[in-house]
Parts: sequence; structure tokens; C-alpha cells
Amino acid sequence: MRKTISDFRFFFKLLVVAIVLVCSNAAVHAQSAASWKEKPVTLRVSNQPLGKVLEMVAEAANAKISLQEVSLWNINKPTSLVVKDKPLDKVLGDLIGDQNVVIRYEGANQIIVEPDKLQEKGEQLLTVSGVVLDNDTKEPLIGATVLITDGTGKSDGARGGMTDIDGKFSLRLHRNESINVSYVGYTAQSKQIQRNEPNIVIELKPSIELDDVVVTGISRRSKNSFTGNYVEVKGDDLRKMSPTNILKGLQFFDPSFKIIENNRSGSDPNAEPDFQIRGDQSLGSKSMNSMDLMLDNVSSRPNTPLFVLDGFTVPLSRILDLDPERVESITILKDAAATSVYGSRAANGVVVVETKVAPDGALSVSYNGTMTVQAPDLTDYNMMDAATKLETEWRAGLYNPNNAAHMNLYNKYRRNVLGGVNTYWLSKPLRTAIQHRHSVSVAGGTEAFRYSLDVNAAMQPGVMKESENQTKGVNFNMTYMKDKFTMRANVSVSESDSKNSPYGSFSQYTRLNPYYIPTDANGKQQKVLDNNTVSGQSTIITNPLYDATVGIKDLTNSLNVTTSIGLEYMLLKNLRITEQFSYSRGMAGTDKFLPADHTSFELEDDLTRKGSYFKSTGNMSSWSSNLGINYNLVIKKHLFSIFGNWTISEDRNEYVNLSATGYPDPHMDDFIFGNKMETNMSNIGNENISRSVGLIGQFSYSYDNRYSVDFNISGEASSRYANHDLVPFWSVGGRWNAHNERWLKGYLSNLVFRASYGVTGEQNFSPSDAIEYYTFSNTMRPYGSFPVLGALLSGLNNTELGWAKTHNTSLSVDFGFWKNRVNVSFNYYNNITKELLTSYDLAPSTGFTTMVMNAGELQNRGFDASLNIIAVQDLRRQFFWTINANANRNQNKIRKLSDYLKKVNEEQMKSADAPLPQYREGESTTTLYVVRSLGVDPVTGKEVYLKRDGTKTFVWNANDKVPVGDTNPKISGTLSTNINWKDFSCSLGFTYKYGGVVYNQTLVDKIENQNVAYNLDKRAGQGRWEKPGDVKPYVGFSPTGANTPASTRFIMDDNEIRFASLNFGYRFSGENFKFLRQANVDVLALNFTTNDIARISPIRMERGLDYPFARSYTLSLSIMFR
Repeated sequence: MRKTISDFRFFFKLLVVAIVLVCSNAAVHAQSAASWKEKPVTLRVSNQPLGKVLEMVAEAANAKISLQEVSLWNINKPTSLVVKDKPLDKVLGDLIGDQNVVIRYEGANQIIVEPDKLQEKGEQLLTVSGVVLDNDTKEPLIGATVLITDGTGKSDGARGGMTDIDGKFSLRLHRNESINVSYVGYTAQSKQIQRNEPNIVIELKPSIELDDVVVTGISRRSKNSFTGNYVEVKGDDLRKMSPTNILKGLQFFDPSFKIIENNRSGSDPNAEPDFQIRGDQSLGSKSMNSMDLMLDNVSSRPNTPLFVLDGFTVPLSRILDLDPERVESITILKDAAATSVYGSRAANGVVVVETKVAPDGALSVSYNGTMTVQAPDLTDYNMMDAATKLETEWRAGLYNPNNAAHMNLYNKYRRNVLGGVNTYWLSKPLRTAIQHRHSVSVAGGTEAFRYSLDVNAAMQPGVMKESENQTKGVNFNMTYMKDKFTMRANVSVSESDSKNSPYGSFSQYTRLNPYYIPTDANGKQQKVLDNNTVSGQSTIITNPLYDATVGIKDLTNSLNVTTSIGLEYMLLKNLRITEQFSYSRGMAGTDKFLPADHTSFELEDDLTRKGSYFKSTGNMSSWSSNLGINYNLVIKKHLFSIFGNWTISEDRNEYVNLSATGYPDPHMDDFIFGNKMETNMSNIGNENISRSVGLIGQFSYSYDNRYSVDFNISGEASSRYANHDLVPFWSVGGRWNAHNERWLKGYLSNLVFRASYGVTGEQNFSPSDAIEYYTFSNTMRPYGSFPVLGALLSGLNNTELGWAKTHNTSLSVDFGFWKNRVNVSFNYYNNITKELLTSYDLAPSTGFTTMVMNAGELQNRGFDASLNIIAVQDLRRQFFWTINANANRNQNKIRKLSDYLKKVNEEQMKSADAPLPQYREGESTTTLYVVRSLGVDPVTGKEVYLKRDGTKTFVWNANDKVPVGDTNPKISGTLSTNINWKDFSCSLGFTYKYGGVVYNQTLVDKIENQNVAYNLDKRAGQGRWEKPGDVKPYVGFSPTGANTPASTRFIMDDNEIRFASLNFGYRFSGENFKFLRQANVDVLALNFTTNDIARISPIRMERGLDYPFARSYTLSLSIMFR
């Protein structure tokens, strides 16, 4: 495995070197072939012949000029000129503006001025003036291109202009010539000129290809007839909110898309987050190891949506490692009408990512870079200082004044405090991390052939010392179009290397007393900080900083190569056949090494057990083929669309886990040096092979752009199930564009009603749950005189097991007012997951205790709402101000449970610790169950509980647990605003949540239950009950820590407003800045973004227990060369 990865890395490095050379060469050629006609000219000339002035201008631009047939135009016209840093072509254009000549630019520096042949024939020039407007809003389009074309529609690109701030233009041209008007995002329009046109009005319609298409991953659908519920976000908007993590930016645009914050992993760059769309569709969570994550084990993430990249499903890690600059747009598909084509994988929603396509035209080179400064966020930690901690220990009775050993230890710590020792342990394993990401893109081609090459690298060290994640990638994209045939090919190589911090879990440092001295007299880290029995038990306090010096190794690496090809052929004008094929190959490895000197082995006497090594290697491969056919038919106002698709795919992944002990020397940091292998081989490895075949059918009908109906059906058969029959999933949806009704026109800009119902599936289980399999064992008795290995039945043939099915109902309405200056969207959904996969008890005689079956039911219902306001739209001053707000409410309810889960609930109900997940019919999956508390009794200092029957008691009883709240908020969402003024932009983003509750574990762990021998939260010394009559929130001190059971005393309202994002940006154009033109730079953009700026919450609770959270400050640079 190591040799294979090494070979891949060697190949990868060679490829990167070759690409860098290509990019360098391309940049040189790009510079030489750049538009030299825009070279800046500075010149002062007074009353000189026109011909001489033209020669002086050419000389100032280091160009050669040839004046042709000078007898036919006025070369001796007296001319004066004063220009400074004005582009060459504009200077020449001004000089010959009233002459009947044309200018041609050839080669690298050749200018030819010659008479206009048509003028020689005596043709009179016509004047055309007008304005270019948006067809829908009637607003002027600033900077639209107006080119003069001949009778065949061809243009040399030199004759024409652009519209001004009012959308106006004026040109002179010959009779029977035409003007072609184009603008990005709009359909171009041509008009032949026969006479002078002083007030022509050109209204451009928005382009369907760019603005009015929904990308579903499998097909493209018109927005005006699409019945599904979706949210589309452009890549530029995402990067403003989160320049380094595109998925994190999505939550600002869709309130139902949530990132599940992990309070343990914090800002760990090596931790993969969890996501959900419209609540959980499955019960509980599955255990995951690093290999599950890297190999994309679907069953390990039961509620994660499906991710699609350029038409192919990919693991979450591919999206997280994707260079943000490559993203063109992301579309979130949320209801059955939008997702049912994905069949068994669609119940959790679908996230479709589209990357940028190669533009046609001359070679272009671009660079994008980001530098992020991450600072640890410790504002939620409130630990005691040395003096306060020692005083608290004395008040708690930790030291017996009559015990000499106790007093000696107390005096030792007191001397440390008086000597100025006040170690701030929280800062010891932390640093300010500087992350950077770079990408270079080379693109070009012709209208028929386009290509792009992207090279990217990202170095992301974390705020815990020596933790980091590095990614490298190369992507090549090619498109070839010839007549009716189109071919697209893509090759992508990505590598990821991660390293976890050798400084251990951050929670270790929150327990250490500030009067400890981490180093000895020689400045070396002490291994043991304290060894005493003051608290009534033998306590050895080890130094986690010491562990960072002994040679720990905690590494993970992965490599992925993906190639895909897409073919498209237009059999008829309205009949298209497509074929897409993708193959992906990946490998991954994990190495975790702890030498014998690690503090975790301090109490281990067996030398063969001191030191450990865990090694895991795995690989995966997948391929898929999609054959599709699309037919469209337009009959007057009727539009029919039929789409069919046949899919076949295979996924393989396997891994092996190995564990050994006995590594006496830290330099023996290879698995082969272990003393002995671990004897527990129950989880030595795993192999999964899954094959599936599916059929997809879509039928759409639209009438007069007012009424639309969609019907989707898909069938899928999978080897995951013992029964391989084709299982159908389907949806039906309707749409009414009410704003197109005659009786509503003029009142509303937009009014759309949508409704859909359908069934989708999910596959959040392991193949071993459904298929009969065996394991070999040598524990069986020898048969006769020969020893044999016996095969044990380890998995039952579960022929009845099938996909869990989610029945999805969706109702939506969209409003638009005042030319869409105000837009409101409201979406109601009701998702019921039936045949939920849950465990059931089996009779002991079967040899198994449980079996996975389709039995449970789970409901998620709620709404999404959004408001978008264009508060200011001043086209003349180019000032725009938009305000966006959205909200989501999701109510979750269990409708049916298995007997096995009911039994699990009974066991978890007995727990007195932090509330464990409990599932009860009629309740939410996130409901908290604890015993009600009336507070601390002022007389006894004991907690008073309220029993189910309403009586009071000092005795905590698990049977008195009741539902007290839901961790899922009643409503959550985001607020954002964007300001654009010419080339300046500013964006602010806020998130909020209201109505949820949380169990404040900090109050329990760091105030009441914490052993006083360890450091405490400052509140532990302020709110304790000490004597009768004290009205305090916390019970009295206990030297070894109290045993506080879970109660409502620690339940708090989880309401929060977070200032999540701030972005400033400025775009420098080469047209306006001389230094950019001289460097052949077309556009240079700078952006500054900061995330997680501030948080307002009534809760003071430690966040980032194993790895702290961080605030980030990012500077982005984007350069587009000419």
C-alpha cells in the first residue's frame, strides 16, 4: 500500500511539474499575444499633419504603422493631440474619427490604415442611435456590446461600441449592414439597418441557457416549468460568505440546509462535518472510523444528503476538497419532484455542484489565492487562575490542617502561587494558524474546441499545534463540438494528507491546575505534574505537553483519480441522445503510533504492552454509465418533454485494520517493529461490493408558460438486498405561473404556485444486514482424526429487507412585487419515512439477538421561507443594496418504533448522566428527558426533585424523567445584506435560532461533578451552597466531585444570534488602471472575509472540547490575465 501511494505521489509530482511548465509557457504566450492595441499612450502634439501624428502615436506604442492610399483621404489635416495613458486603439479611433478610413491591427505590432472601400463607391453612411433595455424590467443595460456586421452576420470585432451608463449607443454604418447587440445572460439580437435610425429601442430577453435553467445533475430543466423545490446559488455569492468552504456558505441561502455543529471537534481541519436537509430521515447515528469517511461508507452517514458533481455522484470528501474557485453554482434539490430521479438515494435531499466550463476564445490565464489567519476562540472558557483555584480547594476541604502531608502539598502550591506561577494551560497547545490556498487556471480554445487546466494546492494548519490538512489537485477539462456532436472529457487527480495534533485532546488542558509548572529546572517538559492522594484516591496528573515531544505519529492520507466522459448527439432538432461514463479509483491509509514513553502507558508494567501502533489501509473503486434520451416537442402553446435514462453502476471498497503493541524506542515508528499483534481480530477489516441498475423516466407538459405538470418515475435494483427486484420511486408535480394570466399582469411581477407528491428512498445500512454470509472459526471440534475449520453463519438471509421510503408532500408559493424588487417564497413540506430500518429482537434459538427490518415510521414537517429585497437599484450611479432573510421550522415526530428500540430506551432511561438519545412514539428524536428540579434546598444544600405525581423528593429516580424540551429550535435562519457600488462590494451575514433547549454539560462537569483536585470553572467558587440559609444554584463542595444526576437545573434556552460573516471586496479593471494594462491584467479582485465574528447567547458553555473553535480572517486575490 505504501509503495503504491509513493508511486502515485511520484507520478503526481511529475504531473504537477509538467503542468507548471505548461502554465508558465502559456502565460508567456498569453502576454505576447495579449491585446497590444490597448497599450497606453502618452503624447503631446501641436498643429502637425495627421499622417505625422499617426506615426508619432505608433512610435510611442512601439508599433509600426502603414498608411495606405493616402491620396484618398486627408493625411495633411492639421492635428493637435494631448493624451496621457490612453489606450492605443482609442487614440487612433479619435484621430481618424471623421476620415473615411478603417484601421486593422495585425501581428504583434503592425497597424494598417486604409480607405474604406465602400466609401470609395460613394455610399453614404447611416447613423443609428438608440437604447438597450431588459425585456422584462425595461431597465437599461449598461455595457452591452453593439457590433456592426455585414450581410452574412460576420463582424471583424473592430467596428462597434458599448452602451453607456444610460444604456444608449450611437454608430455610423453602411446601408444593409446590421447591428448585433449582446449582453452576458441575455439572448443576442440583430437588426438590419436600411435608413437613419435616431431612436431605436432594443429589448433583450434573459438567456434560458444561463438564467432560466435548473441543473438537476441528470438533466437540465426550464425554471419556468419546473415543479420541484430547489435553491440555486452562484459560486461568486458563496465565496463572499465563505471563501474556503463552499458548503458552509450555503446555509446563508437556504435555511433548511444545516451544518450540524460538532461541539467536540470544533475547527479541526481534519474533521468532516455532518449535514442535513429538512431534518433527519433516520433514527440514531452509526459509528464511523476514518476509513469509513475516506471510502464514503454510505451507512456511516444515514442523514447526509447525496452530493452530485458535474452529473456524477461523489463522496462528501470530494466536495470538501474541491477548490472553491472552480465552483460555478450549487443547486439544492429538496422535494420529491426535484429528487425522485435519484430514486433510492434521494430521501435526504440532493446537492448538485456544477464547476466552471472552459470559455471559448483566446488563451486566458488566471490565478486565485487565499490566505486565512485562524485564531483560537476561547471566549466560552472561564477557568480559575492559580490563586482562585488554590483558595477554592481550601474552602472545599481538600486539605486537612491536621495532616502534615496535606499541608506540605498545600504550602508547595502556595509558594508557586506567591512566586507568580499562573500557567494558562489553554494556550499551551494552541497557535495562530496561517492557511493558504492557490489555484492556477489555463483556458482557451475555439467555438468548436475548448479546454481548461486547473492546478490547485491548499495548506491548512489548524489552531492546535502541528495539526494540518494539505490537499493538492489537478483537473483537466475538454469540450469538442462538431455539428450535431458534442464530447466532454474530464480527468481529475486529488491527494489529501492530514496530521492530527500530537498535543492530544484539548479537554486535557482544561483540567490542569494553573499552579502546576510544566517544565523542570532545565526547561524540559515534565512527564508527571502531580502524584498525590489528597483527594482520597491516588491521583497521577500527567503532562500532555510531554507527549508532544516523544514522537507521536497520527497521519492519514488519501489519493483519488477520477475520469469521466460525456457524449451528446442531436439526432433531430428536438431529439438528443447522451451517454455519460465515469470511473473513480481511490486509496487511503491511516497510521497512529504511540511510543512506550507516552503518558498513557505510565501505569503499564508489561513492556510488551508499552507502545502501540494502529495501521489501516483501504481502497475503493467505482464506475457508472448513464445512457439518456431527451425529446422535446412544441405545438403552438403546448410544450412536451420526455426524458429517459438507463443507469448501471458498481461500487467497491475494502479496508484492513491492524494493531500491534510493544514499541520501546520512539525511532521504531513503523508497524513491523511491534512486539506482538493484538489478539482481538473481530474488526480486522471489511469488504463491500455493491452493484445496481436503474431506469429513469420523465414526462413534462407545459401550456402557454402558465400551467405545467411533471411526472417522474425511477426503478432501481441493487445487490445490497437479498431480493434484487426492481423497486419503483416516483413523483408528480404541478405548477401555475399565475403572473402570466392576463387578469394579473401589471399587479404582480411574479406569482407562482407549486405542488408535488412523491416517494423516494434511502440506503443507510450495511450490505451485511440483508445478505447471508459466513465466517470461519477454529473453535469447532476436530472431525474424526483431522482438524477442520468450521464456517459459522454470521448474517441471515433477509429477503424482506428493502429501502426505507420517504413519502414527500410539498406546497410552495412565490411572490414578486415592483418589478421583482421584492420577492417572497414560502414552502411547506411533510415528509413521512415509512418502512424505517430498525432492529428487532429475535428468539435466542436463531443464534442471533437482533435483525434489521423495515418497520418504523418517522415524520418531518415544517416550512422554509425567504425574503429578498432590492432596497436600492441606482443604475446611473451603479449602486445596489439588497437585503435577504430566511427562516426554517422543522417538527420531527416518531410515529412507530420497534420493540428492540423500546428496550434500548428503557436501558437509557436509567442513566443519571447527560441525557442520552431516547426514542418514543409521538415525540421528537431530539427531545430531552430529565427529572424536573426545584433547585437547591437552602437548608440542606441538597437538590429537590419533582416526581411524576407532583410531590417533592430529595431522591433522584429515573422513572420521574419527563420530556422537558427539544434541542431542535422552533425556528432558525439567516439574515444577510449586500452592497455594491461600482467596483466595491460589501456583504454581512448573520445566523439565528430560537426556541430550542440544551443540556449545559459544563455546569455539571466543571462545577458540580468535577474533582476539586482538577481545575474548575470560576462559577464553581461563586455559586456553591456552603451553609444553611444559602440560596445558591449549585450544591456544596465535595473533594472528589459530586455525583449530580441529570435534571432541569442544567437545561437552558438555546437562543442565539451569530455575526457569522463579513466581506469587503474591490474589483480593479485593466481599463481603468495603467499598471494593470502594463502587466496585461484584465481584472484584479481583492476580497477580505472574516467568519464567526461574534455570538450573543444566554448560555456560557465550553465549546470545542477536543479541538477548540476558531475565528478566521481571509484575504483573497484573483487575477485574470489578458
